[in-house]
Amino acid sequence: MQLNRTERLSDTGLLKRAVALALVAVVLLATWLTFRLARQSDAKATVDTLATLATPATAVEQHPEYPDTALETWLAAIASSSRGHCSIMAKRLGSGMVARLDAVRHVPLLSVVKLPIAIVVMDGVDHGRWSLSTPVTLLGQDMHPRGELGDRFPRGGGPVSLYRLLVLMLTRSDNTAADALTRLAGGPIAVTVWMEQHGIHDLRVDRTERGLGNDWYGLPAGADTMGSAEGIRELRALVPAAVHDSAARAMLLDPRDTGSAQGCVNLLEHLWHGDLLSAAMTDTLKSVLARCKTAPYRLPGRLPTGTPVARKTGTGGISGGVTVAINDVGVIRMPDGEDVAIAVLVGAPSGPVRRSELLIARIARCVFDAWSVRDSSTGASRAIDPGGSSRPNAPR
Repeated sequence: MQLNRTERLSDTGLLKRAVALALVAVVLLATWLTFRLARQSDAKATVDTLATLATPATAVEQHPEYPDTALETWLAAIASSSRGHCSIMAKRLGSGMVARLDAVRHVPLLSVVKLPIAIVVMDGVDHGRWSLSTPVTLLGQDMHPRGELGDRFPRGGGPVSLYRLLVLMLTRSDNTAADALTRLAGGPIAVTVWMEQHGIHDLRVDRTERGLGNDWYGLPAGADTMGSAEGIRELRALVPAAVHDSAARAMLLDPRDTGSAQGCVNLLEHLWHGDLLSAAMTDTLKSVLARCKTAPYRLPGRLPTGTPVARKTGTGGISGGVTVAINDVGVIRMPDGEDVAIAVLVGAPSGPVRRSELLIARIARCVFDAWSVRDSSTGASRAIDPGGSSRPNAPR
């Protein structure tokens, strides 16, 4: 009997310890979630406050729109095969013909944010704050483990010309170049405020590329001491797999650094119409975007060989078979010489990246075909097979 009583006391003690540990775990989880939500709320509050206090810039002209419902039907049919959620918009910049599919839905922008960063920096050139030849010294906080600059200057250094940084950021999506230019522009929030001042909404820039990467890996706040590219690589490698997976899933719901297809097309339209920069800077930026080297199988993937496309891609990391997002935004030159601004944002797709890239290519080809074959009586697109019979280009 004494032995049984001892066993019962022992079992009771174990149960109490188990309950105590469970309570501690719940408290820690609640604290982590509260901290994360607070950071997101604070970021949004900062954007809203700065946008309110900022001196409004001259409003950009609102350009007319004429919905193409036939094309929208085809886009919906293509997007139905997506293993993520799509935000799609295309607009002819001459006639104003437009097609939308869930175009106001927010998706993580990823490296698409490098386009607004470039515009703000080039606005600084227009206003004489610096020039395209201005030398920029890279700091430790700018450095990333991958890319031409991170490999050449792992602890910072240089100098590198501002123009060279722009080219690397836009054509190679170099994260070190992006963070150096973001610093020059006054930080991520300053980029968002500039966009809001100029009537460009639904595009948020909240973190540096390095900060976004740290959050995706699951580094706790303050862990990154803004050291070298080598140092941040080592820190990220130490993050436990479970912590990383949890952080990666949280990023799918994070409102920071997100935007919509409508916001992207709005930005491209005003850029192409010369509403945002001087003629010289507008032409320079268009030329650089036309030399984009990343993800060639997206917007250009199924277009006729030689079709001019100026664009910026964005690609997220993969965790648990799910990618944060796979994006491509740009301007396609049509056979009649008119430009089409297009944005295809695919949020949280599962499966291989190439599947989502093929989806983007099919959407671009559908838009190209629809607006290349016009109904002379209405100006709208004719009903066509959305890319089903289109012959893809050879790999390039």
